[in-house]
This record gives sequence, C-alpha cells and structure tokens, in this order.
Amino acid sequence: MRVQVQVPATSANLGSAFDTAAVALDLHLHVSATVNGAGGSSVRYQGPQAASVPLDRSNLVRRAVVATAKRLSFVAPGLDLEVSSEIPIGVGLGSSAAAVVAGVLIAAELAGEQPGVADLLAVAAALEGHPDNAAAALLGGFVVAADTSAGILTSRADLPADLCFVVASPDRPLPTRVARAVLPDQYSRGDVVSNLQRVALLTAAFFAGGEGLRPELFEDRLHQEQRSILVPGLSQSLLVRHPDLLGVFLSGAGSSVVAVARRSVETIGALLEKAFASAGVSCEVRALGPDNPGALGRLKAARA
Repeated sequence: MRVQVQVPATSANLGSAFDTAAVALDLHLHVSATVNGAGGSSVRYQGPQAASVPLDRSNLVRRAVVATAKRLSFVAPGLDLEVSSEIPIGVGLGSSAAAVVAGVLIAAELAGEQPGVADLLAVAAALEGHPDNAAAALLGGFVVAADTSAGILTSRADLPADLCFVVASPDRPLPTRVARAVLPDQYSRGDVVSNLQRVALLTAAFFAGGEGLRPELFEDRLHQEQRSILVPGLSQSLLVRHPDLLGVFLSGAGSSVVAVARRSVETIGALLEKAFASAGVSCEVRALGPDNPGALGRLKAARA
C-alpha cells in the first residue's frame, strides 16, 4: 500500500491574531509512504536544511504516524517514507506543522478510516503545540482555530486568488522555543483589548474575501515587539509602508516577515529586503500565493 500527501506551508499569528489564526501558502511538503514487509521504517529526505532533519524514529512525520495510529487503535506498519520539501525550516513557515499533518493523514489512510477534522487536529496539535498552523495546513485558506473543552474548533475561508504574500526570510533561523521564552506571563488589559479589536476586524475582512484589509488590522501588542530583540530587522520591517501594502507581520514565531499585497509585489519585497539590510541581515524574498485546498482537500480529491 502506498499513500501520498501534499501539505502547504503556513503563516500563523498574522500580527494581531496571536495563537489564533493562520493562512496556507503555495509552498509544499510532499510525502510518499509505502508499507514494507520488513516491519521497520526508513526515511529519506530532500529539501532545505537536510543535515538537521532526523532520519530515524525521531523524524516528525514518522512520530505523527505512530501517534495517530495509537489514537486510532492500530499498530503502525513498517513504512518507507520519501519526504521532499520546499518549506524552509526554522523561519516561521510551518515546516513542523506540515510534517505533523502529513503523518496524521498517512496514518488515517493506512487505518482505512476518515476521522473528523477535530480528531485529526487533536493529534496534530498535541505534537505541534498549537492548532492554528496545523489547522491551516490541513484545511487550507484562512483558518481560525481554538482549543476548547469541546475539542479543537475551526472556521475557515478561501483566500482570494489575487492576494499575494511576500515572504522575507532572514538568514537567521529562530527556534520557536526561544521565541516563546521572551514573551511575558501577563499582559495589560489595554494591550489585550487592542489585539482583540484588530483580530475581530481582520477575521471579518478575510471572511469577506479580503475586502477591508489594511495595515492597521495586523498591528500587535502581544508578541512582535517582544521578539524584535531576537530578529534583527523585524522592527524596521514592521514599519514598511507602501500605498499597495495591505499588511505586514512576523510569520509565526519568526524569523520571516510577511507582507500582504495585490499589487507592487516586487517593490514591497525590495522594501522588506532593504529593512533587513539596514540591520545588517540578508534575507530571501519569496512571493507566494494562497493554498486553498489544504492537505485534506488534496487527499479527498485524489480519492475521488
């Protein structure tokens, strides 16, 4: 038996939507899993930062397969995993979420079951840490996610095809645990209310097809300023302005910065590159479109 999955990169937090929302981007992880008769597992990886990707049982795709199999009450068979990735590691584009979602879907297919989205996300979030990135990778588009007493709840909307996400990734990866460590344990009421106001408007704008998006909706008081000490060039990037710029924010925990636009994409990318250069940091700029099918949508289409 062979299972193939394709999982998109993601960008979470979106400034004001800290630990709440994410978007799926047109950059992908491809995994092919073949059941072998030997009982053991092997992993082959091709993609960014290959030297840092474990090929043993600690590999994140394999761990997700095993964890999901346990939840579905079956023993994961021996697998040969072929992993090919376009997603850079450690720069806030959801590489770990993509790996986890790939493993979760592979295990569900091997079990011959089609668990609900909440069940799939429960395993993914337990491994990945937060449901926002995993939900966007699984479902595609713009996704809001919450871990509640009733399980992980989500709501999603398609992203407009003409919306472009200009990603500037500095040559300094930032581990999520390090980015988490600089955040305070408590926030003022004013800071929390400020973010709540903006994320409510931001969500409404995305569900309205991107109408009404503007830089003020991405403004944040909960995590970006605190993380600026870890990402040289972040403060300068968040100050970038252009008439066609719809918003700019730190992607996930960093270190990438994302600008949203429909026009003047190359110019806005150059402004981000200049902002990082002013802090003595070089970066790679990518212009990415949205990924609306998500990993689950593509898998369902392949079954049809």
